[in-house]
Amino acid sequence: MQSSMKRAVKAVVFLSLLAVSTVAWYSGGPLGLENRMVRLANHPEARTAFQDPESGRSDAMVTLISFAVLTPVAAAIAATIVIFAIKAFETVLAVVRLPAWLSAPIVIAAVVAGIYATTELWVPNSLYAAGMVSRAYLVYSYGAVPIFH
Repeated sequence: MQSSMKRAVKAVVFLSLLAVSTVAWYSGGPLGLENRMVRLANHPEARTAFQDPESGRSDAMVTLISFAVLTPVAAAIAATIVIFAIKAFETVLAVVRLPAWLSAPIVIAAVVAGIYATTELWVPNSLYAAGMVSRAYLVYSYGAVPIFH
């Protein structure tokens, strides 16, 4: 009885979030996602992509498919590496007679610190990639990138 109540609450929360997200997307919402996509698509390095009148839309579609396929693969590889690091650090902690559960917070904190320390290396490339994906989406969906308001 109680588990069915929990499922019902989860379903209501999920549907509420879905409805709010849909309304926010179509109305521009507080985040202005459409405007942010246009801003990313107009990034100086990505501005000239997908402008060929004959192959622009097909190039944009290939970019979107590549992004949709390769992003989960890269995320799975990164998660696997973190899990292997946690498991390897567990053995080190066992040797020094510390609890094995400490390995997860220590490794995750080290990963977060490493990501923060190398921000200058990966942020420009990720902004460029986000600009290319945004431009590809807008070119494939609308035929061109709308002018930024």
